[in-house]
Amino acid sequence: MTVAPRQKLLVIHGWGGSYLEAAERVTDLLDVESYWHDGAFMVPRRKAGLLRHLLNEPADDRYVTAMRKLIIGRFLQSPPAPSEIAGDADAYSRFSEDRLRQDFPHFGIPFGPDARWRRAEQLKTEAEKELSPVLDVLRRLQQQARDSKEALTEAAVRKILETLVTGTAVGNLLPLLENLREMHETGGDLDTVASAVMYAHHFTCEARRQQKPFRYGHEYRFVFINYHESMRGMAQWAPADLYTADLPVGAFPDLESDIAFLHEKDVKTRRFEDHHPWLPERRQALQQLVDEGKLGFFALSGPEQGSEQPEEEQRCAAEMVYENLIQNTVDDVPAAQRLREAAHGEDFVKGRTPLGILLTDLIKGGICKVELGQILLDSMENDDAMERLKARGWADLPEVWKEDIDATAEGLRENTYELSLADGKTSIISALAVHADPGKPKLPTGKAIEFFAENYPQAQYVFYCWGSSLMVARRLDHADTTLNLGSLMPAIGSPSDGGHAGAAVCRPDANPHYPDRLLGRVTASSFGRFNRYLASRLKEEGYPVASVRNISVPPPSLWSRGNRRLAVILVGAIVLGLALVLLIPAYRPDRVRASNEDFFPHIDMRIDPDEEPEDDRTVHDLERIL
Repeated sequence: MTVAPRQKLLVIHGWGGSYLEAAERVTDLLDVESYWHDGAFMVPRRKAGLLRHLLNEPADDRYVTAMRKLIIGRFLQSPPAPSEIAGDADAYSRFSEDRLRQDFPHFGIPFGPDARWRRAEQLKTEAEKELSPVLDVLRRLQQQARDSKEALTEAAVRKILETLVTGTAVGNLLPLLENLREMHETGGDLDTVASAVMYAHHFTCEARRQQKPFRYGHEYRFVFINYHESMRGMAQWAPADLYTADLPVGAFPDLESDIAFLHEKDVKTRRFEDHHPWLPERRQALQQLVDEGKLGFFALSGPEQGSEQPEEEQRCAAEMVYENLIQNTVDDVPAAQRLREAAHGEDFVKGRTPLGILLTDLIKGGICKVELGQILLDSMENDDAMERLKARGWADLPEVWKEDIDATAEGLRENTYELSLADGKTSIISALAVHADPGKPKLPTGKAIEFFAENYPQAQYVFYCWGSSLMVARRLDHADTTLNLGSLMPAIGSPSDGGHAGAAVCRPDANPHYPDRLLGRVTASSFGRFNRYLASRLKEEGYPVASVRNISVPPPSLWSRGNRRLAVILVGAIVLGLALVLLIPAYRPDRVRASNEDFFPHIDMRIDPDEEPEDDRTVHDLERIL
């Protein structure tokens, strides 16, 4: 019996993936869970991100098109949703049937049940035929990965894949896999990536001293956990050792029981290091886990929830891992120090470095966090992160994205309110998040915050809202301490929300006072009511609001956006008309009148001004026709 190797799992907050995991997702789509309810198809939220990405991404890749056929075919065979699923908006995402019919008219989505089932079978048959050679290559890729003794980095897997498709009719599979890999590249920031890299650097150096291998995909891997998710999914990697940093102790409702569960499944949580605010009872629970032998080590450097922390004492998670494992050891190399500085500058938005700014732009822009972590780890020896990012073609991406991102950012003005507190000196900008057009780079939260700081200098704080499901709060004026966002967000959302005094997040619709029937899933039409509700929550917490003002700037009208284009079109039409009359006899007035006689033979079409009609019949007929 073969014993599975014990891996080190280095946690990154958010969602992410690798090429090998993307290969697994191809087969996952063959049997995705889907239901129909009230004009929409309902899919588990975790899978919905993948589906939405594939459906929205404008790609000419034939295999992406085949995947879309699979998705639409599966939707068309969806059974009616049971009542418990139909009402579970948190666990399931909706795909509008009308929108799918508009976006994919060439797929021929029928209305009738029988016709829908037949069309679904046709789409699935077409997709499976097109994907059959792909599935064969992916199975061979997975087998080679299992047999390989080398590190399974993204660069290494890319080379294996290129070898497998060479000389075959399959062609380039990277666009398909990168679509499936990158669809989960959401959430997380530089601090969580840098923390995982710090762990990997420490263990790499330790293994080298012991002359043991430490290869990605064999001895360790990066794994992903999102806020408010259970950590129990880590049991799939058993036996393993789990190392976590930058995960707020309050962001996991069952953290203690999850750690105990994983311990029983032989996934041992070795370290838990975090810098977010904490509650005394959560600290005590972690200490109890240590005492019981279910948690190896924990450190909380942040303040007790509700209190401010002096600036000189603030540490981000990457700094904690650096100071606890690397600082003043033989592993303390310049590259580790540089990464620590970059992470601190980005997390506290002060003292930002060029490397930190680039890494944040890349992470928020959606590059693969797994591959980024591998690049940063490889750069530790020679301190050449910038050079490696340039060689990968990533160093210039933020500039390439900039024009599209700036254009998207202008949409932030369209749904914007200002909440002025009764103290007469504190202003909060509340804005509805904007979504990039398909194929365009997403607007990073950091860029949105920069936009508000530059364009609304009167504001001390900003509430950036993705409907009612997520609200990111940031302090714009760092000299202002009127609001402690770390303690305010749990009051607006739920006790598991929070963050720093100057930066925090919450889920407003998780609050027991949230008027779901009145507001529901907040959109532009209900954003004003949502802001008045926020004002009531602020008042409840001791921050009465003097006014809630709509300061939205409507999008430019069609005329103001395109008047120059319309003028050019008008002039062009006139010129074209004159050219037709002058150059082509068929368009001259006499020829037109002659051709009209075929349609109106009973009307005298002569319009000689000197010739009077024999009677007024023509005038009457024209009046009747017109």
